[in-house]
Amino acid sequence: MQLQSLTVEFIILQISVAFSPGLIIALVVNEAVQKGRKNALQVAYGAATGAIGITIITAAVITYIFSLIPEILTLIYIFGIIYIFYKGIKTLQDKGDSPEVLGSASFMSGFKINLANPKMWVFYLSVLPLFIADESNIFSTLIFLGIVTILINLFADISYALVSSYLFDNSSTKVKRYINIISGVCLIGVGLYLFFSRFI
Repeated sequence: MQLQSLTVEFIILQISVAFSPGLIIALVVNEAVQKGRKNALQVAYGAATGAIGITIITAAVITYIFSLIPEILTLIYIFGIIYIFYKGIKTLQDKGDSPEVLGSASFMSGFKINLANPKMWVFYLSVLPLFIADESNIFSTLIFLGIVTILINLFADISYALVSSYLFDNSSTKVKRYINIISGVCLIGVGLYLFFSRFI
């Protein structure tokens, strides 16, 4: 059923994006270092809560647009592949020395940053539709893919919260750089696979 949409490419893509240091990861690490793991975990839970809202809204929007313009999924597919390439290249170029994000109330910081992050909206609107297998169940498929995305992101955020003091004490830039290289290569690889499987 829905498990048909849960492809290997989808899992690799989500893990690559989730573990690549970004706004939420920076906030999680900052909270862990400044206030402790408990606050860092609150950031992760807040981010996941914000992502639930993004999942429901984007699933409703895409389903509605598809009911008006059935060809829209092809355009979203093209845009999604371009975005994956862009994200992969930007991740490879990131040297790992981006400034830390400071936050106050941990849960609300994670919630607001994720909900207001335009990259999250672009990702959900353009990438998740790439994995729709059955166009008669667009809404439920996107909700399912959104939930899987939230769980993978939450796992990544919690992992960073638990090991941030170990990973980021003396070699944060070096560690981030290695993570970015692995994530960037995986993203570009998935983008190439999706392009060739659809258009070649």
